[in-house]
Amino acid sequence: MSRVVDQFEQACHFLAGGVSSSTRVNKALGHALLFDRAKGCRLWDLDGKEYIDLCCSHGGTLLGHGDARIRQAIDQAFDRGAPCSYESEQHTAFARILCETVPCLERLRFTCSGSEATMHCLRLARAFTGRQKILKFEGNFHGYHDQVMFAIGTPADQLGPESAPTVFPGSTGIAAGLAENLVLVPYNRPDLFEQVFRQRASELAAVICEPIYYNAGCIVPTPEFIALLRRLTREHNVLLIFDEVLCAFRMAPGGAQEFLKVTPDLCTLGKAVGGGQPISAFGGRRDVMDRLMPTGDCQHSGTYNGHPVAVAAGLAAVTAYKQPGFYDHIFAVAERLTGGLSTIFEKHGVRARVQGLGARFGVYFGVSGPVRNYRDAVQHHRAQMLRFVKSAIAHGVYFHDYGGAACHHGFCAAMTLSDVDEALQRLDDAVRKMA
Repeated sequence: MSRVVDQFEQACHFLAGGVSSSTRVNKALGHALLFDRAKGCRLWDLDGKEYIDLCCSHGGTLLGHGDARIRQAIDQAFDRGAPCSYESEQHTAFARILCETVPCLERLRFTCSGSEATMHCLRLARAFTGRQKILKFEGNFHGYHDQVMFAIGTPADQLGPESAPTVFPGSTGIAAGLAENLVLVPYNRPDLFEQVFRQRASELAAVICEPIYYNAGCIVPTPEFIALLRRLTREHNVLLIFDEVLCAFRMAPGGAQEFLKVTPDLCTLGKAVGGGQPISAFGGRRDVMDRLMPTGDCQHSGTYNGHPVAVAAGLAAVTAYKQPGFYDHIFAVAERLTGGLSTIFEKHGVRARVQGLGARFGVYFGVSGPVRNYRDAVQHHRAQMLRFVKSAIAHGVYFHDYGGAACHHGFCAAMTLSDVDEALQRLDDAVRKMA
């Protein structure tokens, strides 16, 4: 028996579902793929098989696995004892480089996960405005806390009308009544957003969105849509929150807000901000952030917030992202990879659309036109996605899968153009066999 399968079966005796996180089971395989080691843009499983990695820790590993700069920073943190729950000069240094790099950041706080960042950010928005309701966009994902776990994976047959989307719970066990605090609008529909916003503005503490909607693959907002969000929220004193847990640093050092040239009031950062270590952040306008204790009355605390190992890794990572030529390389790899994958699908008669920006991309099977929002993305062919992922893995390219839904894939900066060509050769064989 394969060591991967054997170890997964053993894990099922002790870990619920055999994993530490529900989505680590790759639905295309029916089990988690257990890895032994990783280096650069490659992974090796417990059977010794090598893969080119197009998951990259769901976006957490932007520099590449085992990056020497990150390792050196971590080693130095441990040399100092890595004392937890204390502040050091590195916290200030990391906060400073983020404030100098991300347009909206005047003050920030560190926390541990993306879910925590959005949770605290929304509490702060309510404290600052004195209002309760949050407007979110259908399909946008903002973490696993109960306030926002609605309309993140609504089945196609339960979407409801576009003018009144179903506030569909993303899990059982969510307390009754929480959905009443959410106002839901389809993404990239400025007409519907303006109509609903003007009706509900007096109730809204914040509008939260993925400024680049990667959680459904890769959907870029229209200039009209994103500009309207900024204009109307400012006019009505509603806070605009960009959830950049996933999209920060993908296409520019300042993330989506730098790329789109739209500055929100608050933002969240995660995944790539820690260079592969567990840290996230939220921040923005000074007057809003001053409402946090101890200067204000809104609570945010945690033993592991700003853990020194993660702070050291994050400082090294963001310093690397700001080096000259970093994004020239990211865009060169992206162009060859996504363009090459589109060509492969066309060559083998597989109807699939590839959309990407910077270091992340999405693949939509059975779709030919542009994917503009969740309603477009949910129409894609799930069974074909599962076949593609399974075939790609069999041919040595690791795509993660969450059940066949349209989702984000990506690469790291350690990937060279020759690595891309090797990946495309493997994928050509995989798609030919799948087709």
